[in-house]
Amino acid sequence: MTTSLRYLQRMMVLLYALINGAAVTFAAECGSADDAAARHQAEQKVVLLERLSGDTGPVQRVFDSGRADAIAAIEAARESARRARQEVDAGCSIAAVESVADGLSEVSQALRLARDEAVVGEQEYRALHGRTTSYLQMLQSQPVELQGIAPADLAGMRRQLSQAELLAVHGEYEQANEALGPIADRLQRRLIDLLDQQTVYYAREFGSPQDEYQYLAEQYRGYRMLLRQISVERPPPFSSRQDYASALQNATEASEAAAQLAGDGDWQAALATMQDALKNCEKAMRLTGVMY
Repeated sequence: MTTSLRYLQRMMVLLYALINGAAVTFAAECGSADDAAARHQAEQKVVLLERLSGDTGPVQRVFDSGRADAIAAIEAARESARRARQEVDAGCSIAAVESVADGLSEVSQALRLARDEAVVGEQEYRALHGRTTSYLQMLQSQPVELQGIAPADLAGMRRQLSQAELLAVHGEYEQANEALGPIADRLQRRLIDLLDQQTVYYAREFGSPQDEYQYLAEQYRGYRMLLRQISVERPPPFSSRQDYASALQNATEASEAAAQLAGDGDWQAALATMQDALKNCEKAMRLTGVMY
């Protein structure tokens, strides 16, 4: 075991009490009201990251490689795992899942750097994973009676998504893409059908304006991914292209303004501006023929 790894393990033990002590304060800052399903899903992802960034064979090979950048990425992944554990214990499942995503990316980066070679399918995986998670987030934000996919099927999708993430961490990107492809396609078709029928609902109970803003920001990211796909499959007619481009530009400007307002702590204005960004995304959808 290398000196860096022993030092990191000692630091993790020393920080354990501080982490537990900080949990109460963090919970107050989070203010979220997670349901049992969201918490269980976040817990599973945290456990996965803790296992993958622990003393596994691939991680040990990273330390054996002696590459400082790869070792730093593992240490960053472990820090993400620590942060995710703190967040899920405080009831902040959305934040915990985001921290896990950061950690998984850091583990993947470390393994890639240690291999020092390109892996077939990696770029495709990253794009496909981003689309899948955003589509799933968008669909799950809708009332259950409108989702159109049974809860058991959604649970199966989440399990398959976790399996794909595990494959990707081990560099098996082609298999991960095979697992994600059908999920992304089904979610995209369902979202298009839903958007054909009505405007997406945004109403949901949140513990704080910060939580609501983060949720709407994720919906916005999902919308933009969906729009990129739809624009390829069913581009707007020539007569609507200028309006389509204008709607996208307005959405971009509104989302950037919302981020600035959120950074300044003006959450009510940030929420209203992000909702404007979403409305412009819906307008762009209509201009492609969806929701007429």
